[in-house]
Amino acid sequence: MVIPRLLLADDQQLKDLATARGWYLSETAAGLIAIGLRRRVELPDELPARLTAAEATDFTVRIPVADNQNVRAIAQYRDRSISIVAGALIALGLRHHSELPGQIPVQYTTPQEGSLTKAS
Repeated sequence: MVIPRLLLADDQQLKDLATARGWYLSETAAGLIAIGLRRRVELPDELPARLTAAEATDFTVRIPVADNQNVRAIAQYRDRSISIVAGALIALGLRHHSELPGQIPVQYTTPQEGSLTKAS
């Protein structure tokens, strides 16, 4: 379990994504952390040392033990808090949210119905 510190703009995107998918916020965040871990090389070189309460929000996310160990290892390597790293991974996952499982990769357009005529 981690308590990510997420920028307010990213928090709103996370809430919108969770609502659109019909998932719990924690469930969506856990999926985004997993995506962020797969793409960890894309994390910014410099992560903030801290975020103020005015610019960020905290919440609890249950993640698998292996993901938790990876988040902790990144935090230790970068000398940042687990919350900051988890928030950065969620932000990274938001940029690649189409990789979440269960999402339809392509939206097909349906032909429009023609107008009714007297013959129909």
